[in-house]
Amino acid sequence: MLDEQKLDNLFWWMLDGARPSADAREIVLKICEGLLGAGVPIERFALFIYTLHPNLQGRRFRWLKGEGVDQSDADLRAFDGAEYHDNPLPTVLRTGTTLRRKLCDPECPDDFLILTQFREEGVTDYVVQPLFFTTGETHLVSFATKAEGGFDEAMMAALEKIRLPLARLTETYMLRLNAANLLSAYVGRDSGNRILSGRVHRGDIEKISACVVFADLVAFTQFSNEATAEDVLARLNRFYDCLVPPIVDRGGEVLKFMGDGLLAIFPILDDSDSRDACRRALDALDEASGGADKPQFSGTVPPFRAAVHIGPLQYGNIGASDRLDFTAIGPTVNLAARLLASAVLVSGQTVVSERVADLAGISKENAPAFELKGFDKTQIIVPIREMPQA
Repeated sequence: MLDEQKLDNLFWWMLDGARPSADAREIVLKICEGLLGAGVPIERFALFIYTLHPNLQGRRFRWLKGEGVDQSDADLRAFDGAEYHDNPLPTVLRTGTTLRRKLCDPECPDDFLILTQFREEGVTDYVVQPLFFTTGETHLVSFATKAEGGFDEAMMAALEKIRLPLARLTETYMLRLNAANLLSAYVGRDSGNRILSGRVHRGDIEKISACVVFADLVAFTQFSNEATAEDVLARLNRFYDCLVPPIVDRGGEVLKFMGDGLLAIFPILDDSDSRDACRRALDALDEASGGADKPQFSGTVPPFRAAVHIGPLQYGNIGASDRLDFTAIGPTVNLAARLLASAVLVSGQTVVSERVADLAGISKENAPAFELKGFDKTQIIVPIREMPQA
């Protein structure tokens, strides 16, 4: 029998923002436990959110009775196959109406692939509801039960009642998720987290220490002048595909793409981390180049140069009053940029500063010194990987 008071308590808790819960999985768990406590015998709950993300199409939260909540992401290809299209979800998205399949009813149609699986598991009733957002978007939630006779009218009314606050909770979550995804994609994971946490004012800058990496493609100007736009784009994307993952995998933060180049930093937590930051930066460049045991620029790795320096810098917001950039500035960044521009002087593919060479245990023997624009004294440029001969 349905407990209306417990259902009301669940409804108002959800309507009030599910406070003080902050984790989406915890909220899903409390909603499902609340429904069970109110007498709605759900066996399975699934929430489907379609996200803005460069590589992902959506996110699913699933609760199974006795097993708890799990979370999974679907990539862009997930919605292209027959498994998705032979599923109630696209139908509910298209129609914007609740779809119900009372599997315990002999007359229930067997029109979706997933229903066969549910019948085998003993599911007696399956409901998919649309969640309407204020933006006009539609997202989805589904419920299943193994109760004899399926959901009765009171239970269906209960599911309909909580659908409205669930839509608001889901929209709030999705907005923050999309913001985090987009900020991470466009300004980097750490920068995005700082922006979301409130670092949004011009002049919000902090002093940190980091290993700085500049890299750009070799002979790209000539190539871009002669190649088709499609070939230029393919080379740029391949370059970034080779370089960005090893940087991110080693704790680096890609701050900026600049045409055919990039700026990345490996933040240093304490003085003892300096040597490790240098090693992580150099290992990332080594992997991007094809690895120490492979021929340089093997396969489809486009030729590039890189420079590495380490030291203090300013990290945060700069720009106009209403158009900001979250980036790194300071002499350490300037010297890294000059090292990259001067790499051609030593026929270097990867060059490092004297400080990085010392920390990484790289020999400076016979390393040349040059006067670099903007710096009073000559700077030693240490090539650690030479450009291959054409």
